[in-house]
Order: sequence, then C-alpha cells, then structure tokens
Amino acid sequence: MSTSAYSASAIADLPTLWDGFAHLVRPGLGITAFGANIMNLPPDYETKSHDEADSGQQELYVALSGSGAVVIGDERLPLDAEHLVRVDAGTARVVASGPDGVRVLCVSGVPAGVYEAPEWSSKGD
Repeated sequence: MSTSAYSASAIADLPTLWDGFAHLVRPGLGITAFGANIMNLPPDYETKSHDEADSGQQELYVALSGSGAVVIGDERLPLDAEHLVRVDAGTARVVASGPDGVRVLCVSGVPAGVYEAPEWSSKGD
C-alpha cells in the first residue's frame, strides 16, 4: 500500500536481488532519505568484507529473525533480538549468520550528508 504520505508492504512483496538473498526496502516503500535492505543469510554464512568508504555511509544492522554477528577485525559483535550494531564508513565488516541463519535489516545514511542510492539497490531481479 502506498500514498504520498506513507507506504507499507509485506517483506515477501518487496523487490528482490540475488535470488531472494536481499529484499529492497528503499525502492519497495519509496524511501528517499536513507537506504534500507533486508538480507536473508542462510545458516553459517558470511558476506564478503566491505567498508562503505566510497559511499560514506554509516550502517545499522538489526536482526529480524535468527542470530549471527557483525565481524570487525577479530571482534564478533552479536546480532540477534537483543543486539544492534552500527558501523561507520571506512570500517571493514562481515555479516555472519549463526546455525539457523539470520534475517537482517540494514539501514544506511550519510552523516551530515545527502543519501544517494547506489544503482544496484534500485532495481531488483
């Protein structure tokens, strides 16, 4: 459901990327002020390390179901129903799932700047 003042969607109805690995919240809900995606990590999975140095984005990771960690160097920061993780641009991180997998909401924005959506996050499969 969408109007000029609000929008809502079931996660399953959002556009997807990478065979359903990511649900594109931002374009699916018409968000323009910040980035938002949901990633579905299978059990015992790790993303590639990335640092957002080019975009300048800060990222917030929120587990919607399951559990895992955000790995920064040798530190494993828990990511579950009781833990959130914020990571600044320029800091390399890996998102890792636990034995049951994890569904993660990732919210991003540029501190004191203007959010510009990366091209890959605007389309879907």
